[in-house]
Amino acid sequence: MTTTAPSPDTGPAICANCGAALEGPFCSACGQSDADLRRPVLSLATDFLDGALAWDGRFLTTMRGLYMRPGRVARDYVDGQRAKYSPPVRIYLIVTLVFFALCAGIGIRPVGIHLTPDAASIRSQDAAQIEARRANWARIDTAIQAGGSAPQLDCGVMPGPDEIAADGSLVFARDTGINLSLFRRGSPPEPRSLDAANEACFQRTLDAQGMGWIQPVVVEAIRHPAAYEARAAAIASQAFLLMVAGFALLNLALHPRRPVIDHVVYSLYWNAALVPPVMLILLTVNLGGSSWPALTGSGLIGLAILAFAALQERGFYGSSWLGTALRLPVLLLGCALSMTAVAIGLIWLGAR
Repeated sequence: MTTTAPSPDTGPAICANCGAALEGPFCSACGQSDADLRRPVLSLATDFLDGALAWDGRFLTTMRGLYMRPGRVARDYVDGQRAKYSPPVRIYLIVTLVFFALCAGIGIRPVGIHLTPDAASIRSQDAAQIEARRANWARIDTAIQAGGSAPQLDCGVMPGPDEIAADGSLVFARDTGINLSLFRRGSPPEPRSLDAANEACFQRTLDAQGMGWIQPVVVEAIRHPAAYEARAAAIASQAFLLMVAGFALLNLALHPRRPVIDHVVYSLYWNAALVPPVMLILLTVNLGGSSWPALTGSGLIGLAILAFAALQERGFYGSSWLGTALRLPVLLLGCALSMTAVAIGLIWLGAR
């Protein structure tokens, strides 16, 4: 007769959060579930559905821990100590919503259009100013022709009376400058009229410079700057999630032996911690301008972010100082490239 030996007693299960013995799916001491975090990444959606915007004392505990113990909140969370922290999806969502609400409240536009000269300057210009603008445009056009890099710059009316239509609206002029900026304070400019012939002119000019893809952005920015900015702002919040995914993939490449879920949790907490200092930089730049106190303050915050990123790397991955020094430039460069890609995509999609 064959018998089966009983399996060895492995002892009672222990709660990863408080260390109490488990007698069911939830800890009788702290209430945390014994579910293993290391499961498919999509399971994080359950944290989101379970009260994404719920507010409790864990939010403040989590935010304090993100700065007082860099990297350790994410480390504790993936190791099972989750009852005392807000889930990473929730904390990231709350922080980004607050970020965009503050931007809207103080007039910072995620994508801003700037047309020069502005409407007030055009309506108040005198003959001497018009002549100066025409002379400057002629110099620019001559320089372009000498370089042979583009067709004649003849999109728009000549600077002067033709810039103001009979109904008082503005018409795009040949020397009008179009600039796009990210997260700058101010209001959208007054739109300019642009007929089909000038739209085709822009297409030819941009095609000659290998930038034909941006033509819809240029036309939309001229005709409907406020609508363009509103669409770009709506896309911006979604684009932030792409940056979280990009950061997680970068860390996966630098730490390939770690489970994917670890990198996703770390990325969400890392980016949530990054949003407040970025907001401080934006406020400093937009309110202080190019004054030396504003520039100095922004520089100091930037250095603090670098040091904080190094501490987070060590706190979560347990990296040595040498390993951190080698990985951090790659990580920050990757973040900068992903931010650039997101910015370009944001600018282009704003015109769609």
